[in-house]
Amino acid sequence: MTTLKRLNTQVLVIGAGPTGLTLANLLGQANVDTLIIDRKPGTVTEPRAVSIDDESLRTMQAIGLDQAVLKDVVPGYGVHYFTRPGGRCFGKVEPTGKLYGFPKRNAFRQPLFEATLKAGLERFASLKARFSHELLEFHQDQHGVRALIRDADGELLEVQAAYLVACDGGRSPVRKQLGIEMVGSSFSSRWLVVDTDQDDDPFWQTRVYCDARRPVVDVPGPHRTRRFEFLLKADETDEQVLGETRLQALLRPFKGEAPVSIVRKTVYTFHARVAERWQVERVFLAGDAAHLTPPYAGQGMNSGVRDAHNLGWKLIGVLKGKMAETALLSYESERRDHAWALIKLALNLGVVMAPATVLRARLISSAFALIGLLPPLRDYFLQMRFKPKPRFTKGLVLTEGEAGKLSCGQMFPQPMLTDAHGHECLLDEAIGAGFALIQYGAPTRQRLDELKHGFWNHLEAKRILILPEPIEAMPTIPGCTVLQDRDGLLKAILGESNRFLLLRPDRYIAAIFDKATETEAAEALQSLLGIAATRSSEIESGIAPAFH
Repeated sequence: MTTLKRLNTQVLVIGAGPTGLTLANLLGQANVDTLIIDRKPGTVTEPRAVSIDDESLRTMQAIGLDQAVLKDVVPGYGVHYFTRPGGRCFGKVEPTGKLYGFPKRNAFRQPLFEATLKAGLERFASLKARFSHELLEFHQDQHGVRALIRDADGELLEVQAAYLVACDGGRSPVRKQLGIEMVGSSFSSRWLVVDTDQDDDPFWQTRVYCDARRPVVDVPGPHRTRRFEFLLKADETDEQVLGETRLQALLRPFKGEAPVSIVRKTVYTFHARVAERWQVERVFLAGDAAHLTPPYAGQGMNSGVRDAHNLGWKLIGVLKGKMAETALLSYESERRDHAWALIKLALNLGVVMAPATVLRARLISSAFALIGLLPPLRDYFLQMRFKPKPRFTKGLVLTEGEAGKLSCGQMFPQPMLTDAHGHECLLDEAIGAGFALIQYGAPTRQRLDELKHGFWNHLEAKRILILPEPIEAMPTIPGCTVLQDRDGLLKAILGESNRFLLLRPDRYIAAIFDKATETEAAEALQSLLGIAATRSSEIESGIAPAFH
């Protein structure tokens, strides 16, 4: 006889892939009661995503798992473009900077990554993970979401949650129950993906063979793994190309007659789609449930990790009483445009990586040769400056404010800092998990301890002064951490601005202001977060905030 068990939680996460596991770790770290479920018996065992970028590694740092993740990563790899197998290299992308504290482009294996994230869940008593659990249906009202879940033994579990987040993949059952359509396109082209291990090729850059006869991508991975991707022809069937004889023939130009250890082989049709809506009242879509990205830019999984960080800190803020529920409306408005920008980047790179004709392939290689002769253009591609950086112009950021080359809504860089004793740390390690007030430059005209508005205390914002130059004795400022920019990363970016910047928990700049405009900035931010500006004195005195 089937029994019905009941469980109450604050957040129910459906899907334990990279997006769901990242979100669960964020919520667990903040002591938010969370249940994450997945239909599978565990995390994935076969390779899927193979590239993790600097922004995602910064999110891993935010949940305290960056070093564990980096153990299974090939850091800082680039892309070399070739005319054909055995042909000439006509272009390179080799980013070297660490603007956000990590290499821009890194190779990894999703099974190892997910296993690390799953192990991270065990750190938090407020967090429960249930695998082999399937969501059957859900209903919501103004008070919360009620979900019916079935485990592998057929037992039923009724979960009452304040919010539900669907990280349940491109075929998202939650999205379908909500009746939300995906808009965009699917590719008529198909790609054969072959993952190998025990690989002895020492070349650690991605090779892209822009051969109109058969475009091929060769991606290195950690622990002697490698991926090959072959564009299939219209008359080639899945059964043909997945057969052992055909596989060996496709791999021969790259591996010769040496035996190849194949761990996975599959045929993909890629999509470029975005959900029409990402939120319906108390239910949110994230990751592949919200957007499907072609793999050419390596940004599909990374976009999901961005979703998790963006939504995660906002859920925490609402559930901890730091902001009103209306602040959650900013999730889709902030994330949608950037997710679509990366989809368009992937489509454009697809034109380069898989030219439709021999003539187009020749034109592309000639264009790259010309670019190589022009240093500004060469560096633009070499350092991956073509990758769209998110810049929020709406949502939980002020629309105006600049400091040097930075504007409100941009992600703040992450320099390596030193303290008075010579100890080193990255900026986010000094900040911790929450908000931060940052000042860069000698505090001669204005100082962080002069900021008196109660809103900063309400946010529990940590105050950090970053000095551009080494000095014999660092100044002491009450309630403020004083550090020095070890490598001068911020100097070319911020110059002599000496302004105050409020960083959100996801390290985007929410406000840039001076002492003279402090009250104006604080009250504008209070309005964005749904905190009544008329109650600022009560916020300062510690009385619970009022929400609009």
